[in-house]
Amino acid sequence: MTTLKELVSQFNTTPFLFVGSGISRRYYNLPDWRGLLREFAQRLSPDPFALEAYESRAGNRDDEMHLPRTASLIQEDFDKRWFSDPSIRRISEAEARAIHKGSSPFKLEVAHWIASHKTPNESYKLEIQKLRNISKQNLSGIITTNYDAFFETLFENYKVFVGQDELIFSSLQGIGEIYKIHGSVSRPDTLLINEKDYTVFNEKCKYLAAKLMTTFMEYPIIFLGYSLSDTNIRMILENIAVCLPKDKLQTLQKRFLFIKYEQDLQGYEISSAIFQLKNRAIGMTQVSLSDFSLLYDALAAKKAALPVRLLRMFKEELYSYVLTSRPGPLLQVADIDDMRITESDLAISIGKLNNPIFGLQSVVNIDNWYRDIVMNDLTDNGITSEQLLKYCYHNINKTGSNRIPVFKHLHNVTSGYDEILSLLPRCFDQLVSNTSKDNRRYTYKYNDCEHLWNAENSNVERACRLLLSLTEEKLIVTQLESILKTILSSEDCFSKMHNSHKSNVRSLIRYYDFLKWGNKKS
Repeated sequence: MTTLKELVSQFNTTPFLFVGSGISRRYYNLPDWRGLLREFAQRLSPDPFALEAYESRAGNRDDEMHLPRTASLIQEDFDKRWFSDPSIRRISEAEARAIHKGSSPFKLEVAHWIASHKTPNESYKLEIQKLRNISKQNLSGIITTNYDAFFETLFENYKVFVGQDELIFSSLQGIGEIYKIHGSVSRPDTLLINEKDYTVFNEKCKYLAAKLMTTFMEYPIIFLGYSLSDTNIRMILENIAVCLPKDKLQTLQKRFLFIKYEQDLQGYEISSAIFQLKNRAIGMTQVSLSDFSLLYDALAAKKAALPVRLLRMFKEELYSYVLTSRPGPLLQVADIDDMRITESDLAISIGKLNNPIFGLQSVVNIDNWYRDIVMNDLTDNGITSEQLLKYCYHNINKTGSNRIPVFKHLHNVTSGYDEILSLLPRCFDQLVSNTSKDNRRYTYKYNDCEHLWNAENSNVERACRLLLSLTEEKLIVTQLESILKTILSSEDCFSKMHNSHKSNVRSLIRYYDFLKWGNKKS
């Protein structure tokens, strides 16, 4: 009898997960679509049959558009009521600003409600940790119809694409990516929920299917959190199936794995399943289980050659170079026969460059140096503090200002860098600008940095400026670390910041570097 690990071992590469609402219900205790509509129907009316009344108005319950039509009716009433009855409002003043630009109060409130239910279910703490672990080197990506932020919160450094249009018009790398095809709470206007949304989505679905075709043809697909009757999967598969000859479709379905949740089942059972489309049926392997750890353990044995994060970075750099002939920060280009390159220095060598920089200096730039102080991007991928100090520090610190955060790396080495250490600040206030010291009069009311952040984070730039003015005793290092991880959660965060905000965030990282490691080396 074939085991689950044997099934996974037969995959040609690490898989994509195609994830539905069952996972949101399991790990975030969120309702299914009908349950979500019930929440908002009852905000309009306490009648326990409020949703059923809307469903009755929506007509035929067997119609695939029944729930989108129900949502349209609720949205129409909710949007009108929202403007006249403040008692049903839950969103913050900052979130409500989008209404001035034409956003629907209903969608904003739905996004707010889902986003507020983001505490992981303690019963599945071990499962969630195992899922996080396999995200680093055992999965290629996620396709999901869920609105919530579970995966982008859990999977570090995956790039997120939100909505059908963004997916269709973006350059996908097929590794380390999350495709949120029905929108996201981070952008409420993208939520696919009402009849008009679904009509537009259905009209464009063939373009989305064409975009996802490469993913389906190159990667195993594991369906998780769906039922076999789910219309969301069927629509995508129907549009893909139309484009494929019979032999290619047979190859495709051999790599489909459908996970069926079966309560109280001990272990797992492997069988065949049929996904019925309009004009044909697609067979696939079905695994029934109640403990998803069994799946995650099996996937842990199927490992990519490099961490997903690095694979995506290199693939994106190569793609960009092919299109533009301009190497990015992680790709330096030199003649393949350049005698100055040794095997130990070589990262990737293509074409020519007058002044090539090789090895670690090609990978480490000032932005990822700063991010690594908090996020451990470089050190978690095998680059040691010794290597960073020896090969990269002087290149990063080109100005000679000695303002680059370096205490973390000095703390991790035994000796040999007294020259760097002798030039670094000896007390915290040497890091603080005169402007930040003058602005301390605006921060006396805050007990610590967490207190300030919670009060001011609706405007992140202002919050960062104020954090820079806190005294040393108010900058609790664990709190500052948590705040910085929130700010730096996006891998390309620095590229999105304007110069003054980027400078402030870097200053906060220097604070953190000194407070956590500086006194141990001073």
